[in-house]
Amino acid sequence: MSGKVDLTDNGFFKFARELNQTQTVDEVRDVYFGTVSEVLPADGIGFYRFTDDVHPVLERTSTLSDFFMHTYEEHGRRDDPVLEAVLEHGLPADSHMMLTSSRWHSSAARSVLLSEGLAYSMEAPIIESGSVVGTINFARATDGRPFREEDLSLARLISEHLSLAIERAQRMDALGDQTALVQGVLDHFPHGVVVSDLHGRRLFSNRNAKRVMGCLDRASGNSRTAGLESLVDGVISEFAEDGRQTGTTSVRDTSSGQKVIVRSYRKPGKESVISLLYECSDEPSAELPVWGVLSPREQEIATLVSQGLTTKRIAQKAFVSENTVKQHLKRIFAKTNVHNRAELVQLIWSSRDRGTTAGQ
Repeated sequence: MSGKVDLTDNGFFKFARELNQTQTVDEVRDVYFGTVSEVLPADGIGFYRFTDDVHPVLERTSTLSDFFMHTYEEHGRRDDPVLEAVLEHGLPADSHMMLTSSRWHSSAARSVLLSEGLAYSMEAPIIESGSVVGTINFARATDGRPFREEDLSLARLISEHLSLAIERAQRMDALGDQTALVQGVLDHFPHGVVVSDLHGRRLFSNRNAKRVMGCLDRASGNSRTAGLESLVDGVISEFAEDGRQTGTTSVRDTSSGQKVIVRSYRKPGKESVISLLYECSDEPSAELPVWGVLSPREQEIATLVSQGLTTKRIAQKAFVSENTVKQHLKRIFAKTNVHNRAELVQLIWSSRDRGTTAGQ
């Protein structure tokens, strides 16, 4: 296809610019119908989306009459040599340059077009992931000018930009659905989850994080201070500035006395910090100062470790595999900010000693 196209004399740049601003497939379609006639003049314009095998048609929109659309679907689509050429080659095709005269004149698609006063047909593919999943359609009247080689070149440019815009819009839709799904899951997470950027600005907080920090209380009109919320944001900001990959600290609101352990993580090369918030009970623990950080299963494993049992013996007592015990231990070490079994045992036993002394 060697037809040269002068884009300075038509509305192609406006068409491309407005397409780049679209976010949904509906917006893409609206831009197409609103501006494409300035790029490629035609007496009839259509927009089709379908499955890989052309049937069923998922969407069809046209500037032509409803009667024409119905008649074409009933009779013309099954014998449309222009559509067949587009599907076979994945490129624009027209009724007079790309087809033999006999093939076009004997087709049902031509008969349907003639009933609407149209004689010339051109179609171009909408392509997603390498497959033709739709067409854009142009028709000109019997007394109009046939499509020429430069029209085919323009149709190809239009279809390529349109296909990219539709793929982008569908990715945005899918991303929005995935984001909503993840946020819904995180709202049921038992601990607070906060996502911040590297400047400490909060990007997302799940429901438990808002509750821990008091955001929900203040939103409902209760007079709870913003102290804990600002303290949590502050320690996350300091963590991001330090450039560390993991970190654990605790904050306490002087007004309410509430204490929260903040465990932050940052993956190298990523522009965000994920922090988990663990509420601490004000009652002194009989064994481990950060007992509330651990799940019931992790508490059980930590207790068995403090009894000096081996990994194999712990696995037998807890009815789990040795690998599961090792995974629990990794999480216990991270949550209690210790590095090995010896430090964990020391933490537990020193806490017991303090509890015994305080009770004497």
